[in-house]
Order: sequence, then C-alpha cells, then structure tokens
Amino acid sequence: MPISVLVSLIGSLGIALLVALAGPAATSNAAASTLTNGCAVSARGIPSCGAYVGAAYGSNADVSPWETTMGKTLGVHRTYFSSNGVSAAVKIATADAAKHRVPWMSFKAPYSWSDMAAGRGDAWAKDLATRMKSVGGPVWVAINHEPENESADIQQWKAMQAHLAPIMRAAAPNLGYSIILMGYHEFYGAAKYAMSTIWPHTKIDVAGFDVYEEYGVSKSGQPMSTKWKNFDAYFTKMQQWSASSGVPWGLAETGYSDPAAQQKPGWIGQTYNKMLGYGGIAFSYFNTNLHSKANWTLSTTAKKNAFTSTNKSAATMR
Repeated sequence: MPISVLVSLIGSLGIALLVALAGPAATSNAAASTLTNGCAVSARGIPSCGAYVGAAYGSNADVSPWETTMGKTLGVHRTYFSSNGVSAAVKIATADAAKHRVPWMSFKAPYSWSDMAAGRGDAWAKDLATRMKSVGGPVWVAINHEPENESADIQQWKAMQAHLAPIMRAAAPNLGYSIILMGYHEFYGAAKYAMSTIWPHTKIDVAGFDVYEEYGVSKSGQPMSTKWKNFDAYFTKMQQWSASSGVPWGLAETGYSDPAAQQKPGWIGQTYNKMLGYGGIAFSYFNTNLHSKANWTLSTTAKKNAFTSTNKSAATMR
C-alpha cells in the first residue's frame, strides 16, 4: 500500500476516533438565540432568515467607539490572526459575544496544508476550538482564507479543510466552521478552483466570499477602472451553489472606492439588500486599508452614512 494512501487512512481513522471520544456533537440547528427581527439563530450563529451587517475594522481594532458614533452595534465582526494569535482571538470573541456580535475569524494554520491534512496541527485546532467554546456565544472560524493567492496545491488545502472541520466542530458546539474564498476564481476562473473541485466533503457551516466593487480602482499605474461589477450575476451563482450544497453563504469581505461612492452613494445598502434577496446571511465591509489596492475605508461622509444606515436596518442577535 502506498505511503500516501496509508497516511490518508490513518488520518481518517484519527478523525473518527476524535469524534467518538468527544461524544455526540451538538447539532448546528439547536436554537441559541433569536435576531431582533424574530428569526431564530442556531447555536453556531446561523440565522434562519435575515442577514448580519458588520465589518473588519483597522487592525483588529475595538469596534465599540465606532459603534457609539453609529448608535448601533455590528451584527458580525471580521478579524484576522496568525496561528499564535489564539489568546488575542479569544479575548476579541468574548468581547464580541458580550455585545451580541458574531465574530468571524480567520487564522493562518501553524503548518503547511499537507501537514495539517495529515494531522500535524490537530492539537492546535482542538485547543483553538475548545477555547472558543467558552466565549459566550457563536463564533465563525476559517483556516487559511483566500487559498487562491497561495502557490501550494489547492487540493492539499481542500484536504486540510476536510480534516479540520469535524475536529473543531466536535470540540465546540458554538463554533461555525467557515470556508472563505475569493469568488471570482470559483465562478469565473480556472477549472481547478471550481466549487465542485475544491469544496471538501464534510459539514461546513458557512461559506464566505470576498467580492469587491472595483470601479475607481487603479492597478499597476493604469487608469482607474470605469466598469461596474455585476453583483447580481455573482449572487445568482452563490445562491444556486448554496441551494445545491445546503451551505449558507455571505460576503466575508466587500468594499468600494471613494470614486465609486461619489458615483453611487447608496451602493452599500443596495448591495446588502441584493445579497439578502439572494439568500446571503452576512455582509462584512472591509473598513481598513490593510493589504489594500484602494481606499476601501469608510473615510468620507457619504460612505459613513451609507454604512450606518445599512447597519441600522439590519437585525442583530438579541
């Protein structure tokens, strides 16, 4: 028997043993709360209807002062961590839960995708999930989001997701395991990134897509783009995929430039409402310029007002 096959079998048996030792996992449809619009919310933070509005903010900055200026808390809070940032993540998740936000967190894995798939990071993953179990509310966790930007084999990333998801979900009944992709590659790009090719065969609680409006964005010294993205076309594909897979979806990152805001000041609310109409459950705005090619931040009055209005219209957890 080839070593690669033996390793795969051992990994599969290891997952089964971990799940068995953990006992029956709490089901993800166990009601934990309701939204302010009356919709039920599962223990893992998945709403039965409606959609959260939220954002990334600065470099994992405290969103409370910003919320005070808006007069409304965020529904979801997007943050990013290295593999050794678990303690900081637990602190932020606990603060989010206290304010009835759903923390949507990305982590870098401590080892390569292939090593993680083979079980080298199991202790790290189980520790992360176990610590998240006590934060006081649901939390969404993604490991190595946007894999399309990496040079490693995407099939090893898929194997890592298939390996980690059952371990982490079994360790924490409040943890929604999330996979976050760029969207363009899956629906319009190379065949190797198609959803049917890269989606793991295991339970995933929520899919996130990072889709930005690039009107007004300049690339590599070229004139700014004057083409508007067809979000309806993206959302149609996401809705169809969600219906066939049974996995809820949302925008894990989105944003628009200052020139775009000048042309369409109502873009945030319009895009959120479109997403909601297509069945999306979360809309997270990238209110930061970290690793950015345009000014996505809500730095103008028009952008601030547009986000505030949209946030106030959306339901949050009670």
